[in-house]
Amino acid sequence: MRNSGRLTVALGLAVTLSSGLAAASVQAAGNADVTVDAHQAHQVVNGFGFAEAFREPVISTLPQAEIQQIGTDLFSTSDGAGMSIVRFGLGGATDPGDAIQGPGDVADQVWLGKLAEQFGVHQFYADAWSAPGIFKTNQSLDNGGSLCGSPGASCVNGDFRQAYADWLAAEAAGFAAQGIPLEAVDFVNEPEIGPAYASMEETPAQAADFVPFLGRALAEQHLPTKVACCDAEGWLDSTGFAGAQSYTKAVLGNPAAARYIGIITSHGYTSPPNIPLTSERPVWESEWANFSPWDAAWDDGTAGSGITWAQDLETAFSQANVNGFFYWWGASASTANSGLIQVKGATINLSKRYWAFAAFGRYIRPGAIRVSASSTDSDLQVSAFRNRDGSLVVEVLNNGTSSTPITLAGIDTAHASAFLTDEGDALAPEAAGTGLQAPARSLTTLVVPADR
Repeated sequence: MRNSGRLTVALGLAVTLSSGLAAASVQAAGNADVTVDAHQAHQVVNGFGFAEAFREPVISTLPQAEIQQIGTDLFSTSDGAGMSIVRFGLGGATDPGDAIQGPGDVADQVWLGKLAEQFGVHQFYADAWSAPGIFKTNQSLDNGGSLCGSPGASCVNGDFRQAYADWLAAEAAGFAAQGIPLEAVDFVNEPEIGPAYASMEETPAQAADFVPFLGRALAEQHLPTKVACCDAEGWLDSTGFAGAQSYTKAVLGNPAAARYIGIITSHGYTSPPNIPLTSERPVWESEWANFSPWDAAWDDGTAGSGITWAQDLETAFSQANVNGFFYWWGASASTANSGLIQVKGATINLSKRYWAFAAFGRYIRPGAIRVSASSTDSDLQVSAFRNRDGSLVVEVLNNGTSSTPITLAGIDTAHASAFLTDEGDALAPEAAGTGLQAPARSLTTLVVPADR
């Protein structure tokens, strides 16, 4: 049985967070020993995000007041989850002309970009699930198929690599013309598989071959948009199955491709983010969800529960060194766990996994730097982040079955804040001083303002 000792946070009275942080220790009088060293910097945090790909038309047609409430829930840093990146979906038209700067993908997603911008969000990227069918070996939008002209994918009707690159660049230009410039565009989604919906198969070598076409096409549109690659289905390679490891190696190992790559993207479905992919580019876990029936619980032992996603967030940032972390849909009318938020008519339901994201996204802002944090107590997962304004955010996830008292020392407890998320609480304020508890199976978010 674990000894639930008394924890002390010692930040040092002379420390000023804005001018350089000294080591901070959380020590237990037993076996718990957590150390935060703000001098040891790791990756920059780009943010937290979600998609509304396939346009989730039910959301966009809601009454304006309800849309605004969903915007607050997703983007607000005071009352919401603090989401700071939006992923758009490209494609879905059988005729490429239908989707180029017309009433297709760009026009019917602008509302979401404009909504995000109301809350100060300016990071957007877009991903195509497939090239138009006429550009592919199977002549279909669905069921996989490869891009004509890619190595090993010859077609009697020609080479469509340049045409597809121009199509994607025109889509990016359409977003820019609407005042929603894209940080990056990805040309493929889960390229390892070819399901019976919009999809396209690309090997790592084929992906690396295509990147320069898209990079040049974006430059010709005078866009600063970079290429993202490759939204693989899972993080790790497995026997006979290329994951993000192989795609990352292929595109960054090819100088002609690497010059255009701005972000490495991968999903977490077949294998989760638990090791670094590269330090050469930002890495985003760009899609992940659980699709069991809707589950709003914090800790019921399922893959959709809040504590499961808190564990995934901790692992992704502390072990995989990701720069961004996304759920699948932000808000959805689905009866599955597809979204963080479920919309049922005029009712908006917030899941506890939503609150796990809010505990990170609301307080850890774009540009924050992850700093070292470790624990000798195997029940505690910890991570720490220094924001641009000098504030320090420490996330303490207690996976154990015993409550752990935490005593704070060496900081101005009148200014530090702590927030508890567990089965009965959702970022509930706690006193950040003697008597602070990390209850069993809970997430405690500690926020220490600058110069304290």
